[in-house]
Amino acid sequence: MSRIREYAKKTFLAMKNPAGSVQEVFVNALDRIGEENDCQYMGVKNVRQIPADLVKKLEGKGFALHTLDRHSHNGRAVDYNLHNPITGRPMTGSSSGTAINVFLGINDLGIGTDGGGSVLAPAAAVNCFGFISPLIEAGHMKQYAKLTTDGIEFYPSIGFVTRDFSTMCKAVKSILPVTGNPGEEEAVILVSRALARRLESPITGEVPAAVPEAGNRREPLIGFLEEQLQRCDVFADFEEKIDFSGLGDTVLGHFDPVTAVVQNRSGKGLIRVANMVKATALTVPVRDLSSCITLYCESTPEKTGKLLQVAAALVQPEDELIRRYFRDPAPYFEEGFTWHH
Repeated sequence: MSRIREYAKKTFLAMKNPAGSVQEVFVNALDRIGEENDCQYMGVKNVRQIPADLVKKLEGKGFALHTLDRHSHNGRAVDYNLHNPITGRPMTGSSSGTAINVFLGINDLGIGTDGGGSVLAPAAAVNCFGFISPLIEAGHMKQYAKLTTDGIEFYPSIGFVTRDFSTMCKAVKSILPVTGNPGEEEAVILVSRALARRLESPITGEVPAAVPEAGNRREPLIGFLEEQLQRCDVFADFEEKIDFSGLGDTVLGHFDPVTAVVQNRSGKGLIRVANMVKATALTVPVRDLSSCITLYCESTPEKTGKLLQVAAALVQPEDELIRRYFRDPAPYFEEGFTWHH
């Protein structure tokens, strides 16, 4: 009965849709995998690139399809129709609704697509975990190759958004043949200067050259990340204040020097190019708002396993105020003033 009550709360909240981030609610989600099964709730970005077979695989692992999620227009990096629930600013895109629905507690897992940061950045913007890998439905995704707004050819990766690390590990291991066991072999880690300088991190490793000051250009970041990934099992970096002081939107930034400055203040660094070098990547939220430790590796089952092992040492407790303020369904259904004649 408690599982049914929990499901009812999530479904009523999805139907109320307080952030405008839900496009469709599947009210029979629990029936699809059976009430007797231990299940979690899943939202899917409403784009054709995500195949139904992937959703069915995850349903077989205990994730119930719960919502179709709204997203930014045409893959835009900022969604001006949705707002970040914490800051009130335009929500980072393009998997904007998917990240919001996980953040609010409507879903436990979100599935999105990432071309130039479209899963990693929205997850980071609301202090959630984000993961992408070109290993997920690799053959299927290659048919969707296109150009970025700044002229770089790529095809997107599928990725996940979760509030907690255990759910992320469950989703990743349900889909990918991750290999390796904790402590089996120590990972070779490179730690960026930004991470080494700003955090007292429980991971240590060689500190390479600084991430290039690339402004709004992706090419220097692509070359840098490709070089680092060849040298290590896991490259660790830090991304700060995603879309807080600026808006990382090429459409906005391309007009003139003033708009380019706004774009350059977005806080988006290597997460913009992780997919373009076909890396597997994971964002680990930190206490700071809209900020995260980012982990990257070459896309092999072995290195993906090491990436998850490194991430496990970095997980921090969830912000209690955020949990109480946003994830209690009751305030969303409070009645207003009633006049009795």
